[in-house]
Amino acid sequence: MKRALCLLRLAVSFLTPLPLGGGMYRGGDLARASVFFPLVGLGIGGAVWGVRLAVLSRTEDALLASLLALFFWVVLTRGLHLDGVADVCDALFGGSGKRERQEILKDPRIGTFGVLGVIFVLGMKGAALLHSESAFSLLLAPAFGRAVALLFGAFFSPFPREVPGLGEEFLGRVPKGAFLGWGGGLCVVSFLVGGWTFTLKTAAGFGIMFTLGKVLSRSFGGLNGDALGAGIEWGEALWLLLLKL
Repeated sequence: MKRALCLLRLAVSFLTPLPLGGGMYRGGDLARASVFFPLVGLGIGGAVWGVRLAVLSRTEDALLASLLALFFWVVLTRGLHLDGVADVCDALFGGSGKRERQEILKDPRIGTFGVLGVIFVLGMKGAALLHSESAFSLLLAPAFGRAVALLFGAFFSPFPREVPGLGEEFLGRVPKGAFLGWGGGLCVVSFLVGGWTFTLKTAAGFGIMFTLGKVLSRSFGGLNGDALGAGIEWGEALWLLLLKL
């Protein structure tokens, strides 16, 4: 139990600015802590929904409530995953080969494609927040995004690099059962809330993200931490979009 709590604290401190890390860190602990990632996502979703609801009840201004909730969402995740979106978009659309794309991923500067990618993701989330009438989609969007991180970590490997990064700690080291458990759980919850329609949308979302992971892996010769962050952000936006269709 003590070890599980340490891993939960590691997951929270890694995915949010909350300083809950500590204890003795062992190699591979990030992959072990990943089983708690969707649980942390549920907490993030609840906090974002709470902010939106509080502002809306106070001001009755849906636009203001949505913008403040979106800002809080970014702050609560430190914008860490948005940086991954920017880097992946720059590399994917700005590079002409695997080696060049890998070099662009290492470049801390953000180009035009990166800026456009971040604007697109934030725009989709903002539109969903503005028109959302159900807590279900917002509560589970961060959990779905972090289940996508488990999907990437379970089924894809990192590309080789001289200095190991977070990708080597995570990619290819997440137990497939962790993803299957959370993915199946989200499908069950979707069925309880919206029947087979929501269930099929959830399953389709994971299928789309797996296909995207294959595309990124082939384009880069593997994945890295930026791809994980991008997968989380795109997964959240995709979930919100699918539930609107």
